[in-house]
Parts: sequence; structure tokens; C-alpha cells
Amino acid sequence: MKPTKFLTLGIVALLLATSIISCGQKTKETATVEQLGQMNRDFAKALLAKDATAAANLYDENASLLPPNEPIVTGRENIKNYWQALIDAGLIDASVKTIDASSDGDLGYEIGTFELKFQGEDGAIITDTGKYTEILKRNSEGKWISIYGMWSNNE
Repeated sequence: MKPTKFLTLGIVALLLATSIISCGQKTKETATVEQLGQMNRDFAKALLAKDATAAANLYDENASLLPPNEPIVTGRENIKNYWQALIDAGLIDASVKTIDASSDGDLGYEIGTFELKFQGEDGAIITDTGKYTEILKRNSEGKWISIYGMWSNNE
């Protein structure tokens, strides 16, 4: 066999192998900042509705919260209890603002700021502001949910 025919066959085989391999690979779909930030906007709405179950359902079944100055909270039921305690502490307002978010396939992150307002027993309004990071995954329904959430206060 002539060297040029051998080279041509080699190139054709390489191109065919590359095509077959790339057809079998899953295409990575990048989510928008809007899509990734929806989890926390829904979370703030759930807190305002005083619905700890709805808030907890935005987390994976085995998710973990990493609250400031407290132990790690793991599992959806424990997360629900954590947010219920926050609601019971007099929560009257909750808002979030996405600063940045990105994804690679079915994993993503969001960073942002939050503001929480509580009404104390004496009627005084206490405002808590800070920043957060969420590690997100796309669930089987295509919705972004949190697998790890960490935040800290600005003060």
C-alpha cells in the first residue's frame, strides 16, 4: 500500500472515530443567570409565605446548609426545621439579589446578597444583610435546586 493511501485511510479512520465518540457524549447545556437565580427568588417567596416546606423543597434531599456560627444542617427535613425556626423568629421580609451565576452541564453556582427583616417582641424591626453562595444541580425535572448553601452576615 502506498504511503499516501495509508495516510488517507488513517485520517478517515480518525475522523470517523472522533465523530462516533462525539455523538455519544452528552451536550453540556449552560443555564442563564436568570435560571440559576430562580431558586433563591422562589426561596425568598416561600419564606415570605411562611412556608418552610416550600423553602426546603428547593433543596436536594441530601443537601446541606452551612449557616454562620452554627453546625452544618443536612437533609431536607432538617433544612425545613431550620427555616421554620427562622420564620418563627419573626421574619417579616426576605429578598435576594443575584450577583453572578454560571453552570457547566447539570452543576452550577449562584452568589448574591440577601436582606432579612424581623420584628422583635418589642415591635422593633431588625434588618440582617449579607451574602450567599449556592451550589446548584439540575434535578430530573430540569429545575435547579441547591445541594449546598452557605451565607454570612455583613456585620
